[in-house]
Amino acid sequence: MTKVRLLALLAVVALVLFPAIAFAQGAPQLPCAFHGTVQASGANVADGTVITATIGNDTFTTTTSNSTYRVVITQPQGKSYDGLTATFKIGIDTAKETGTWQMGGNVALNLTKGTPAVTPGGGTKGDKGDKGDTGAAGPAGATGPAGATGPAGKNASSVIGIIAIVLAVIAIAIGVMVMMRKPQKV
Repeated sequence: MTKVRLLALLAVVALVLFPAIAFAQGAPQLPCAFHGTVQASGANVADGTVITATIGNDTFTTTTSNSTYRVVITQPQGKSYDGLTATFKIGIDTAKETGTWQMGGNVALNLTKGTPAVTPGGGTKGDKGDKGDTGAAGPAGATGPAGATGPAGKNASSVIGIIAIVLAVIAIAIGVMVMMRKPQKV
């Protein structure tokens, strides 16, 4: 009966220690997403326009679709972007707007560059005045540059994880020794 209890105890110890290994790796950090429309000189940009977000000397890129963008900024292991300002580029030009990174954020931020075109009536394109004619679509631009290399993966050799594994191995060794021990005759 004591062997069964010992094995049950070892199983419980193993079940308690192995989740500790996963917990020791650290809780996942929630990213911050920025999204919105993109305009250049008051007009929608072409599909595939490269949008670059820069924060803390790190860059993240995406491309537009239907004159909208969405870029997800995940802070690398050991860095904190909380409260830092993200700047944006539309192609090679800096956007007028900036955003503040917040953990788990989903920030709506419409990006613009240039000055809206002035129409003959004196207003800017998009004002209550004449909107003007839409021109023909131009050819697709060249593929943008590849994004920056992502951060290295998490190091699996945390101290708590190693301790948990060592304790589990010791518990299993004790269990095997107890089971192999022959009963003494009285």
